[in-house]
Amino acid sequence: MKSLRNSPPSPVFVSLLQSYAIILALFLLLPLAATAESAQQKWAGNWLVVSEGDDQLVWQLNADGSGFAYGFNPGGRLTHGFAINWQLDGDRVRVRTGASVSCKGGVVSVAFRGWSRSTLLFAVIDGRHWLQAGGGLLSFQRRLSSWSTPKAGSNCPDIAS
Repeated sequence: MKSLRNSPPSPVFVSLLQSYAIILALFLLLPLAATAESAQQKWAGNWLVVSEGDDQLVWQLNADGSGFAYGFNPGGRLTHGFAINWQLDGDRVRVRTGASVSCKGGVVSVAFRGWSRSTLLFAVIDGRHWLQAGGGLLSFQRRLSSWSTPKAGSNCPDIAS
């Protein structure tokens, strides 16, 4: 009888406890992941953006974290752009840049040299403003329903039209 009280827990009992712990962790973590995904989904879309010191920008944010950012001159013609990888984490946004997009001779040119080593960090101020760490303010003006991604070799888009 004494040996029964001091015996180590059975492997089945330990396995059952581990299973319960995993299930409990999933129930606690899945709602947090779903909230982060739905918050990122809210930002997804094509946006007309104004930045301090820059002309008009268009940011294409896809819910999967991919996207593009394009810059336009005062006349509304595409001047530059880059692929982005973005991730919303609470009230912070992390952005890495990749492929560069340019407009040469009226034609879109794209070059991919890998993802940047540095990450741009933004604080989400409210539903329309991101503040870059040590930088300027991005003001998301409105969604652009008719924007389409410029393809390499196509005519340079004009934001004014």
